[in-house]
Formats: sequence, structure tokens, C-alpha cells
Amino acid sequence: MSPAKKSVSTRVKPPKSPYYEVRRSKIQGRGAFAILPIRTGKKIDEYWGQPITHEEADRRYDDSEGRHHTFLFVLDDDTVLDARYGGNDARFINHSCDPNCETVIEDGHIWIKAIKPIKPETELVYDYRFEWQDEYEPEDVRYYACRCGAKKCRGTILRIPVYLRPTIKQWLAGNDVPLPKKPKKGAKNAAKKAVKKAVKKGAKKAVKKGSR
Repeated sequence: MSPAKKSVSTRVKPPKSPYYEVRRSKIQGRGAFAILPIRTGKKIDEYWGQPITHEEADRRYDDSEGRHHTFLFVLDDDTVLDARYGGNDARFINHSCDPNCETVIEDGHIWIKAIKPIKPETELVYDYRFEWQDEYEPEDVRYYACRCGAKKCRGTILRIPVYLRPTIKQWLAGNDVPLPKKPKKGAKNAAKKAVKKAVKKGAKKAVKKGSR
């Protein structure tokens, strides 16, 4: 266990950030609201929680038993922090598809950093970007529906592959259309090369036509 992970489990009480306070949120439940001006790049707080394995996280919070609220954050391939135990107020920072914060993992610590200037009374939000699983079905996507209300809202807190975005839009609208086939590896690069080749070819023709 790294010193950083050990420190998370041995500290009795996490320090309180001076930059925000927890209040009721229009997005969901409770949220974190700035009480001081926060500059871009500022480390606002550290995400604290009990270090557990991924297997233990699955045991504690089984999605098959229905919707539930969790405070889990993946630290690395071996460790998940469960902020329900030994966590701090950072666990109340909500998701948004148009975030003003981001999470950065440095030396075994999870930091919440501002990615733009934040005025007092503004809710702190970052993009959860939960990883897409190929076995997900329409009800799974709707289970992870987003309520951020941003103009850029993609409708779900899941990170959706580009080729699936039109399909997921249909699922969120209640139309359970079938999933398209997953593009073969290298297909995207091949398409890009084809476009570049066509552009170059068109440029050469233009030059030749305009030459004297």
C-alpha cells in the first residue's frame, strides 16, 4: 500500500475545504457551492474515502438490487475509494456535462481542480464520465440519466463512444433501437487517411488547374 493510500485510511477526520459548502442542489440531492472566488487550476479539495478493492465495491453496491446512491471513486486498477466511510464533503460534488472542475489523480491522491474561474454561489461540478460497458442495455443507460440541465448535456453520465451517440439518444428518448456493430479496430484511422488523401488530391487538382 502506498503512503498516500495508507494516509487516507488512518486519518481520523478529513480537513474541511475553505472554498465551498454543501447545500441542496437542483441537479441532485446535495451539492457543493463555492463560497470564495476560485481561480483556474486551483486545487479545491481532495476526494477522501476508505480504500477497498473493486471486488468489495461490487459486493457492497450490487446494481442488480436496484438503484442506489454510492460515493465510489476509482483510484487505480486495484483500489476504489468509498467515501461513505471516512469520506469528506468532496463526495457531494455533482456531475455535469459542462463542468467547471475536473478530477486529477496524483501520487495516490484524487484532487478536485477548477478548470475555469468560479464565482461564489456557483455549484462545483465535474464530468463523472462513467466507463461504457458493451453489455449495457437501454434500461442501463436510462438508469444513469443525467440531470445537469446544461446546454451541452448528453443525457447520461456515461462516457458514450462516438459511434453509439445516435443510438443512445434514441434510447434516452424511449426508443429501444438495436445497437450498431462496433467499428473494427483501425477503421477510424483508415477513414481519416481516406479523407486526408481526398483533400490532398483535391488540392493538387486545384493547383494544376490554376497553374499557367
